[in-house]
Amino acid sequence: MNLSRVSNNMRVLHKKPWFLGIFLFVFVLWIFWNIPIEKRKYGLSQSNMTTDYTGLLPERIKGIVKAGNRTELQKIVKEANQKGFHISIAGQQHSQGGHTYYKDAVVLDMKAYNKVLAIDEQNKTIKVEAGATWEDVQEAITPYGLALKVTQSQSIFTIGGSLSVNAHGRDIRFGPMAGTVKEMTILTPTGELKKVTHNDSEDWMKYVLGGYGLFGVILDVTLELTENDIYLLHTEEIQTKDYESYFANLISKDNVAMHYARVSVAPSSFLKEMYVIDYKYTGQQDFETSLKEEHGARLGKLALDLGRQGGRWEDLFWENQKRLIHSIDGDKTTRNNAMRGNSAFMEYTKPGRVEVLQEFFIPVNQYEEYMNDLKKWLPANDQNDDFKIHNITVRYVSKENNTTLNYAKEDMFGLVILIQHGLKEEEIDHAEAIIQEWTNLTLEYGGTYYLPYYHYQTKEQFRQSYPEWEKFNKEKLKRDPNGVFQNIFYDYYF
Repeated sequence: MNLSRVSNNMRVLHKKPWFLGIFLFVFVLWIFWNIPIEKRKYGLSQSNMTTDYTGLLPERIKGIVKAGNRTELQKIVKEANQKGFHISIAGQQHSQGGHTYYKDAVVLDMKAYNKVLAIDEQNKTIKVEAGATWEDVQEAITPYGLALKVTQSQSIFTIGGSLSVNAHGRDIRFGPMAGTVKEMTILTPTGELKKVTHNDSEDWMKYVLGGYGLFGVILDVTLELTENDIYLLHTEEIQTKDYESYFANLISKDNVAMHYARVSVAPSSFLKEMYVIDYKYTGQQDFETSLKEEHGARLGKLALDLGRQGGRWEDLFWENQKRLIHSIDGDKTTRNNAMRGNSAFMEYTKPGRVEVLQEFFIPVNQYEEYMNDLKKWLPANDQNDDFKIHNITVRYVSKENNTTLNYAKEDMFGLVILIQHGLKEEEIDHAEAIIQEWTNLTLEYGGTYYLPYYHYQTKEQFRQSYPEWEKFNKEKLKRDPNGVFQNIFYDYYF
């Protein structure tokens, strides 16, 4: 080591205390940023604390076990039955209602259980372990000219996690994710290994898919795939009152594979304007285009942060969004790239505030009337309110019956709502009151709400939304007699 150089550097720092101050500030900021969110919010002294994406439900757990192989997992489940401790299952933990942990439970971290086991190019299937992410799958299948049938608009989630909430996406032809599962290997609550399909007499899939980790561990999954088509993007601004007829025309044709829309939450056009994005078939299939990387996250985050201020900033953000969407009209993209949208720009960590998601499902033919009723009681300008709405995305979800806690009992529009509110008790209570009123309106229109998010809704609203809840619970008690698999979501609602 050159001691004279070190000595000179120390003299420079001594002579320039402002530089040392900046260095210390950046160092402290770096340490703070790497502290888990639950400890940032609830204190560094908490031991064995965990939480999920929002940090709203911190809980002390027994410990975290990283999934190794199925023999080790089987041993843990059998031991839980014998010794009476609980197990929860975790992937990326982007659920927001305590679905992945429980008080004094062992949390199985499945992220390392992530191998791609087999790709059948001819039959268009992939067999993959449940801890793999959708990005892992896309990287494996893109060279074969294959793509996913259904996934979320981001590729960061694990396969097991997405199947446990029966996710849906932008595709308007294949319905929710449960319908794309061909076969699964599961580890049951009593420690048995089972291969299951939709046609099994025991109906395991009906409870594991959309079962929120309460019926055992998904070990591996065989998924149906489709071609990695090339799409032509069509974008258009429309009035909210015209969306039902626009979509009816869209779904009646065979030239569009994927679609979503966004509704304005800007004061000057609140719930009146929308833009739509359609992915039209070109008849071409792609074998060469690489998967796109996330770019422009900082710029996107800056724009979103300005929009988060509300008022005229929200108006400016909406106008810029429309310009951006107009600029991509006529562009081409592959199916796999259409299913891996940016996510880093949405990260939000303002002290004393939280951003949460809610999703309401509305029958397709009730959309216009529903939106008109929303306008009557939601404030157009929430700049000075604690409860703020930043985004409403609309997706189509076709009817399905592959799950017990089924949110798509008929063809639905899913309205994905990004909400911000404070963390004081009265602020959370205020948000809860608004969301419960919103849920009541949704139920009046024959709709429901999505369960992977924080439980603002009452137990009565849950039971009205999911009338099969008693059957679900009866099977839970029967198939998990020792109550091995538990989470906060189940504890609250059941």
